[in-house]
Amino acid sequence: MIFRLNFTSLDKKYLAVRPYNATPIAADLSKLVVNKPWGNEYLVYSNPTIEVWNLFIGYNKATSMHCHPNKKTILVILDGKANFSSLNESMELSPMDAVIIDSGTFHSTQATSKSGTKVLEFETPPMKHDLIRLEDKYGRANDCYEGLEKMIMESGHIRFAANDIGNAKDFYNSRMCIKSISSASDLVALGKEKNNLMIITAGAVISKHGDMLYGPADILHTEELNGNGGIICRDLQIVTIKTIGK
Repeated sequence: MIFRLNFTSLDKKYLAVRPYNATPIAADLSKLVVNKPWGNEYLVYSNPTIEVWNLFIGYNKATSMHCHPNKKTILVILDGKANFSSLNESMELSPMDAVIIDSGTFHSTQATSKSGTKVLEFETPPMKHDLIRLEDKYGRANDCYEGLEKMIMESGHIRFAANDIGNAKDFYNSRMCIKSISSASDLVALGKEKNNLMIITAGAVISKHGDMLYGPADILHTEELNGNGGIICRDLQIVTIKTIGK
């Protein structure tokens, strides 16, 4: 399922009383792994519009209750299960479940599988330093994003470069592909693929009346494209994710 987490008055209240000291990170994150007290994360793919990160969260560990004041975020569970929480609600997530998170909305993800939980994170615009931690059981409340001392060079991780567009790569029990879509017919053809997720990473899908249908960090099931005639693609790039089984 795809869930939506909206910015609320409670988020606004806590956002107003938390310091925001975001400093851009002086490092090439495309070559690093960032160690966290709950696991680690690394950059899978980026373009001028969006960043895609792979997160591993260890069993019973959790990210801080945090928000990104200026970024829209999507989390997609690839493997394992998670308890996802905001200031107002919580939900259990399984593989291929996704959450759309409005900017400024506090949230936390806890792994509930003994082998840990693997998550893809989509963030737009690309601003990894855009972070406020409200609560953190590892003592990082109000701290900025991890410094260089927590980042290591490590090879062997699955990443996408610019010349990988159109090539599929396997992540755990899922297959991910970044595609450039040149025509509406190519996009509508994806509607024949069942139970696949599609995330916009650049450009837009416009209705025949000129209305924005989908833009960066919008997510849908590909079958939702069925019957969506008359659409227009503008410089469209997407990520597709499908389950391939164990």
